[in-house]
Amino acid sequence: MSGASSESANEPNDQSEPVVAGDESGPASPLDFSGSWLGFPEHSAERAELMDEPRAVPETGDLADALSAKIAPVSFGDRAYLFSSEAEAWRYAVETMRRRQKLVGRPQRRRLIVCAGAAGGLPDGLEDDGDVILLQSDEAGALAAEVDNRTAGILVAPVRTSAGFEVVSRGLLVRLRETADEYGLVLAFDESVCGLGRSGMLWAHEWTGVTPDMMVALHLQRSAPPLAALIVTQKSARGAAGLPPPADRAALLAGGALVDGLTAPGFLERVQNRGWRLEDRLTELFYRRRGAFTALGGVGLMQGLACPGEAEPWRATLAERGLLTRAMGSFLGLIPPLSVEDGDIDAAVAIIDAACALEPR
Repeated sequence: MSGASSESANEPNDQSEPVVAGDESGPASPLDFSGSWLGFPEHSAERAELMDEPRAVPETGDLADALSAKIAPVSFGDRAYLFSSEAEAWRYAVETMRRRQKLVGRPQRRRLIVCAGAAGGLPDGLEDDGDVILLQSDEAGALAAEVDNRTAGILVAPVRTSAGFEVVSRGLLVRLRETADEYGLVLAFDESVCGLGRSGMLWAHEWTGVTPDMMVALHLQRSAPPLAALIVTQKSARGAAGLPPPADRAALLAGGALVDGLTAPGFLERVQNRGWRLEDRLTELFYRRRGAFTALGGVGLMQGLACPGEAEPWRATLAERGLLTRAMGSFLGLIPPLSVEDGDIDAAVAIIDAACALEPR
């Protein structure tokens, strides 16, 4: 395939009205492997029942407290703050980081180094912060050159998806942890895409054994607004500037149902099994259609196929055939919902296989 450059991959690409190939009856529901939502049942019936019983409806603040109390025990953190958007969460995180440094007598420490990889960008909400430094190299010397007495913290995503697709190595995360400890910096992880079960673990960094001081996760849902969580250790929480504005009520209810489901016995094991099936099917496709893709990789239900050129033409072609994917630079991302079934995985790979068969060599 040739042609168009891909859009930013922090958000799914435009995917309007794809049609399953060969379906003469008009638009059909596509298979959504774009990562646009987590795909966990949001217990809308339970929410409706609560709304029918006004006296039983808890206050929004109580819902936030209850959800925060659920998140902390299943993470590295001691506190969780909830927000209506990822941008709000990151701005609050950076301010917390700076206030913590000020409290320990280092007010000049305001800079945040974002280790984004070769083509990565900044998280939402930090684009206009002059003290946020974008580092597009993973070389030890490059980081060492940026760290000085003005540095407050380091930020990295364990799985990078902003302009490509990369599962960050354990070695790099260990080095960043050691650097943060040596210089008294805050280490933050961005799990807005890879967190909440997508990797097969509740948090993607759990595969590496390296823990941060703070982390942002994001729940995208279809029947309620998004919900972002900032999870922090008690030490980092010392810099928090009070409680954030309350998040949306429906988002909090859906978030509570999500955490309950993710932590239910056997659920993440099921996600891991589906992730291995997706990886196996894509591996078979990769070797069967040699030349269509140059590499493959991923973790759990986050898998990617490297294209010879930009992935956007592939994304558009597959959308027309009823499969929604994500173009991430030269990588075609397949990020199905947590509720994906074996048959959905097989159908998605079959659609890619059929498209490969029609593609001229």
